[in-house]
Amino acid sequence: MNVEEISIKIQDMTIRGAGRIARYAAKALKDYSETFNGQSQEEFILGLDKAAARLISTRPTAISLFNGVQITIRGAKESSDLNSARDLVIKNADAFCELSNSAYDKMASYGSNLVQEPNMMAITICNSTAAISVIKAAFQAGKITGVYACETRPKNQGLITIRELAEAGVPVTLIVDSAMRYVMPEVSIAFIGTDSLESDGSVINKIGTQVLAATARDFEVPVYACAETYKFLPPSKAGQRVQIELRPIEEIIAPEDLPENVEVYNPVFDRVHPSLITGIITEIGVIRPSEVSEISEKYLEGI
Repeated sequence: MNVEEISIKIQDMTIRGAGRIARYAAKALKDYSETFNGQSQEEFILGLDKAAARLISTRPTAISLFNGVQITIRGAKESSDLNSARDLVIKNADAFCELSNSAYDKMASYGSNLVQEPNMMAITICNSTAAISVIKAAFQAGKITGVYACETRPKNQGLITIRELAEAGVPVTLIVDSAMRYVMPEVSIAFIGTDSLESDGSVINKIGTQVLAATARDFEVPVYACAETYKFLPPSKAGQRVQIELRPIEEIIAPEDLPENVEVYNPVFDRVHPSLITGIITEIGVIRPSEVSEISEKYLEGI
């Protein structure tokens, strides 16, 4: 698929998940580089910048997408000639996708080790490959007995989660989002995904995550966010707040069914305060929210 095809699929959420959209964006830029038939480096860079901007515009909240694009195009403008620039983008794209995919196994190991007692019940929300990797590893190690998965309105990403967990043999129970407090007395640990991590340690994740985290706090249940380092807000954006994306009303109600003089508000993400997060599971280890800025400077230098 080319840049425009992938952009459309990211925008309409055919391609979803923070890590997945970042990898597809990298692949789109690789495709642009491989199929570029111009003659000058200047023309290549202009097209590359346009492609990068188009991809980033599809999901403004997803820092993983922004970082994946920036990592892929990093250094291309400084290349000595057209071929070097093209080769560098292709190399960067392949390296980023490899790093992204390999992160899951490392995070799964770190996350599983957090479960100290056997026969624990976990809870999750939305659909996160990183969180699912941790849950599967903990189950395979005999540390958790099952999972409550929130359906995650309005797009019902929880239905993807229950299918993936069931296919892995993990006992999973689907609940409506508003039932999370009802089941929380049975839960011992929460694993959530992360779309973006702000520099103060705030976790940006699917709407409903803050309710889950606050409910878990009330029941003294630890909450671990799962986030590859490329989901951290880059140093160049330190102190900024991630723009919370608003989605179309059609995800909630058909426009023709909407009563007159009624508006629909559909924010797709929550900002979870760092005080509600016990720790952040990354491919380099488990860190505290207070360490996010330091890790960002180390791993996202130049972005």
